[in-house]
Amino acid sequence: MDNTKMGRFISELRKSQMMTQKDLAARLNLTINELLNGEKNNAEIANIETSVAVALQYADNTVKSKTKLIKNIGTFVFSCLLFLGIITCAIVNLAVSGALTWSLISISACVFAWLIFISAIKFGIKGILIALSAFIVPFLLVLSMLVNSGALLLTIGISASIIGIAYLWVVFGVFKILKTRKFIALAIALILAMVGSLGINLLLSRIIYTTLFDVWDALTFAIALVLIILLFTADFVVHKRKASL
Repeated sequence: MDNTKMGRFISELRKSQMMTQKDLAARLNLTINELLNGEKNNAEIANIETSVAVALQYADNTVKSKTKLIKNIGTFVFSCLLFLGIITCAIVNLAVSGALTWSLISISACVFAWLIFISAIKFGIKGILIALSAFIVPFLLVLSMLVNSGALLLTIGISASIIGIAYLWVVFGVFKILKTRKFIALAIALILAMVGSLGINLLLSRIIYTTLFDVWDALTFAIALVLIILLFTADFVVHKRKASL
């Protein structure tokens, strides 16, 4: 790497870690002038590349440690608030009714929310999808028993949830595959949403005999089609510009 590129490399790495020249100089045990000479491609510092790499790695580790600490604090606070909500609902329910009745619905919802939140903190979007896939059906079963909704609503809820979760997994995979083609990924997500909507409408029409496709569905699909065309057009324009560069 020549001096000019080396200087630019040092400067860009420093800025990417949001470090000032003073911060980096202190971490490297250099003076500001020595660091400036390094960034201005004077080869006075023999091991500047190694020193910068070590300093920036330290900064990266520091950021990761702080992020982990913030996540842990957020998890603790959120868990405490949910626990406080559960205790409050239970106490009020017992005081008013003499037994745990409606509070069980709130408690089950809090537990479900906590499981989703923890999965999101630990594993991100993939964790949310895994948690939803694992816990949505048990949650709906518990709710159905608590509110005594009957088999019909439970069947609708579980069927719609399965379609929704399948849609989310497919969209997640689409965005993973098309990392550099966000417009195309969004267009595919809209197309899949239309298919999923038709699937839910078909399900409802067979269970409770609703209309398969009404005017509101037609309006929604028309808007979605316009957006899909715009997204494909935007992707074409962006890639045409990149090809001409």
